[in-house]
Amino acid sequence: MMSLPLYRSRVTGSFHRLSTLGPPLAFVMVSLAWSVAMLLYTNFLLTPQLDLPRDVFLIPLSLGLAAIGRDASEGLLPVMLTRPLRRSTYVLSHWAALGSVASFWALLHLVLQWGLISASTPHPPMLLEVLYNALGRVSLCFGMAATLVCFSTRLPAWGNIALWGLLFFLAERVLPGLGKDESARFAFTVRQYLLGLLMPELDFRRTFAATPLSWFRLTTYFSNVTLLLLLGIHIFNQREVSYASR
Repeated sequence: MMSLPLYRSRVTGSFHRLSTLGPPLAFVMVSLAWSVAMLLYTNFLLTPQLDLPRDVFLIPLSLGLAAIGRDASEGLLPVMLTRPLRRSTYVLSHWAALGSVASFWALLHLVLQWGLISASTPHPPMLLEVLYNALGRVSLCFGMAATLVCFSTRLPAWGNIALWGLLFFLAERVLPGLGKDESARFAFTVRQYLLGLLMPELDFRRTFAATPLSWFRLTTYFSNVTLLLLLGIHIFNQREVSYASR
């Protein structure tokens, strides 16, 4: 179960800290500024397109610092755990708060982007396409929130983001090169599994527009998120916390 007071405090705190407010706001403003610049440069001949849900992965990543590792580094974790609060509740509340805040920024970016496209072309994207895009962004934000919270149950402050970046570099730069060798084709399979854990996303178009319904995509996404949360709770339950730990 989730703790509503802890969830609310994490959500409101994300809009009061410069470290969690600045990066997603900068992403939204830079992205829109780039689209406006391209419109003006091409004299409105090149119409902006809606970003794919996975393209906004920097939003949950930039918010990942506001997770459990930060509480441990600032010495707040022992204080929080002296309260009548189960550790599983603590982890799930962090996950829900991180996913909610990231979804807010991702959806705000989508609304502003859709408004810009609608103002610059007589044929804006269909509402169904916008809905699929919005749901995909939310699934990515909550999926990545599970990954980052899982990593932060053991690592300090920036540790979860550093580990995510290292694994992402491995999946995008190292494994594709290994896969070119006939004897190491398994590298592509490892890469797909690794990206599925680093950036869990549910493609709603391919899932619900398919006939019959693509249950494989649904079960893969929810099993990945569930696995990450259960692993994070297990690691956090094994962690020893004292007032002397930093």
